[in-house]
Amino acid sequence: MSKVRGINADIQAPRTKLLYLIYSAPHSRVNAIPGVKSQICSALGYKSDGHFHHDWNYLISSGMIEEKNGYFAVTEDGKKEFALHSTASRSNSVMVIIGSALILFTFLLQWKIVPVEGVAAFGFALIFLGSLFSMLNRRNTPDLPFKARVLLKKLR
Repeated sequence: MSKVRGINADIQAPRTKLLYLIYSAPHSRVNAIPGVKSQICSALGYKSDGHFHHDWNYLISSGMIEEKNGYFAVTEDGKKEFALHSTASRSNSVMVIIGSALILFTFLLQWKIVPVEGVAAFGFALIFLGSLFSMLNRRNTPDLPFKARVLLKKLR
């Protein structure tokens, strides 16, 4: 019997995590120094070098990553894989900022032109929605292992 696949399973697949690790690095690229592939392989918890190189070669041949100017970089096609995530993250941040601005605005309303409670309630609603969408959006990103997150900090 075949394995059931879905979007969530694909998001958490090792190949997607590999692409996401490079995508998450500054400027969506990592330095192509000797040993960096081994570090990435270990950080992402690949069970064998063969599995890692199979995924690596797939990403190279599909045009999602490339070696260019001494870096392994995510191409525009690779970045499109995370377009939904990045768009949602930006919109969530904007909603939280707008909500915060509205709450601040209510405290600045000294003239009582607009009911303070109405503006404050609107601000709290925007913050709540932005936070909720942000929490839900975290399910749509690959869950990098701890070693991969540490490596990502080193690469910055």
